[in-house]
Amino acid sequence: MSATEPEAHAQPQEQVTTCYRHADTPTRLRCSRCERPICGRCATPASVGQHCPECVAEARRTAPRVRSALRGSAPAVFFILLFNVVVFVAQILSPGGGITLRFGLAPLEIAQGEWWRLITPMFLHSPGFLLHIAMNSIILMAFGAQVERAFGTVRFLTIYLITGFVASATSYAFSACNILGVGASGAIAGTIGVLLVYLYKRRRSQFVKAYMNQLIGLIVLNAVIGLMLQGIDNYAHGGGLAAGIAVGLLVDRENDPPSPWLQALALAGVLAVGIALTVWRTTTFGC
Repeated sequence: MSATEPEAHAQPQEQVTTCYRHADTPTRLRCSRCERPICGRCATPASVGQHCPECVAEARRTAPRVRSALRGSAPAVFFILLFNVVVFVAQILSPGGGITLRFGLAPLEIAQGEWWRLITPMFLHSPGFLLHIAMNSIILMAFGAQVERAFGTVRFLTIYLITGFVASATSYAFSACNILGVGASGAIAGTIGVLLVYLYKRRRSQFVKAYMNQLIGLIVLNAVIGLMLQGIDNYAHGGGLAAGIAVGLLVDRENDPPSPWLQALALAGVLAVGIALTVWRTTTFGC
């Protein structure tokens, strides 16, 4: 018998990757954002890995657009602040707290047909607690104004009212029967939710990511405070924030915004959630 030596298996050759900008330069680096192969001359260090020149340029284009949205006039926010102050003074001057009692969020009265109490509380504040309206005014100026500049006055007002309504509906659906809710914080939480999504979709620059992380920290801090202290309507805050995030996901695209009809349909869908919560609580109401 004769035997033959087995043929050696061919070893697969390692594929050589070259920089997408310098074809004669082999590299093992890749852009941590788009996965393009890049050499050391093209790589820009990032917080995680490195970025290619195209991603760096895109981040630089995005940051000025976001910064411009954070500056400028915000007439709707100014009007809301002024209206809130006028209403607050009227609450203080109202005999026996009549305005607060007549227009605050009161589940029993809402179940009996006083539906306006799902809208009016976002323009009321605790008349004996100046810090309440002061803090809400500061936060609305800081974050609501940015949403108005980014989305425009009409869309901001629509977002503010719809997310504020969903916040009230959430509070009505899950709170105790004997509460009397007032405050703009539910609607403000909605605008913060929209702003959070706006920043998330433009997070390519370090400026935007840093600001987004600060906003997340503020949300977490407020949630912790809400759980530790009594008298804070966490249902309204959570409902408003969730509504704002939903609105941001549905109506905001950085480079290809949806048509006005699709945006209106998305806002109507978020509004429908608040209506559904209201109908559910009303039909199952029991105190």
